[in-house]
Formats: sequence, C-alpha cells, structure tokens
Amino acid sequence: MHTRSVTLSKLGAWVIKCNPAKTDLTSMIATGKAQQQWCVATNYRTELMAAGQPVLFWVSGASRGLWGAGRITGAPIRGAVWKVPTDIDLFADPIDASRLSAVPILASMEVFRSAQQSNPSWVSKREWAAIRTLLPIEMT
Repeated sequence: MHTRSVTLSKLGAWVIKCNPAKTDLTSMIATGKAQQQWCVATNYRTELMAAGQPVLFWVSGASRGLWGAGRITGAPIRGAVWKVPTDIDLFADPIDASRLSAVPILASMEVFRSAQQSNPSWVSKREWAAIRTLLPIEMT
C-alpha cells in the first residue's frame, strides 16, 4: 500500500507553481494578483483542496521563488482539465529560492525536490510556520 505524502493533518499550505515561459506573469505583476484559477492534477491532493486553505505562489525559472500568497476560494472545478479557484496577492519583492533554501527546514521543500511535478505542490505545517516568518504579509 502506497503512503500518501499529503494529509490534512500534515498540510501547512498548498503551493501553486507558475512557469513564466508558459503563463503570462507580466499581466499578473501589473495587477498585483495571480490569476484566479490554476490547473491542477486529477489526483488525491486536488481532492483535499478546500476553500479557506492557504496557498503560496511559486514562480519557476531564472527568478524562482515565492511571489505571492493567498487562499483557496472554492472546491476544485472538475472538467477535462481540473482547476482550483484562488485569491493570491503578489509580493512587491518576491522571496527568492536562495533565501528560502538558506532556512534549514525549507531547504528540502517539495518545490526544490520535485520542481517538474504538476500542481498542486505543498508545504508541511513546520515549513509553513517557517515561511510565514518571511512573508511580507500576515497569513495564519
């Protein structure tokens, strides 16, 4: 039997990843908000997502790091491609990957270990506690 890495008792926050080579990051920066729906894999993780859960916005590529934070705003939307609704504010100054990886508990976050994995990724409660100390906005 395969042990699932994510459970609600372990979950700190979801991580939605954005590849700026495939998604228009410039328009999001202009509005200060990430787009309101993100494609997610059809798997058990997506089925754990629910309104009110915290979500982090990870941008990959040369400027990789956390670019925003917010909340899941509803249940995943089923379809040919599943999507999750979000409300994510972008930071004026993203928290780059080198700053995150300098924090010992964050050096092995899933986005570092499995960068190519489909959305959603996640951080544990311990990782989330460490990340919250770095955020330019208050999140509980």
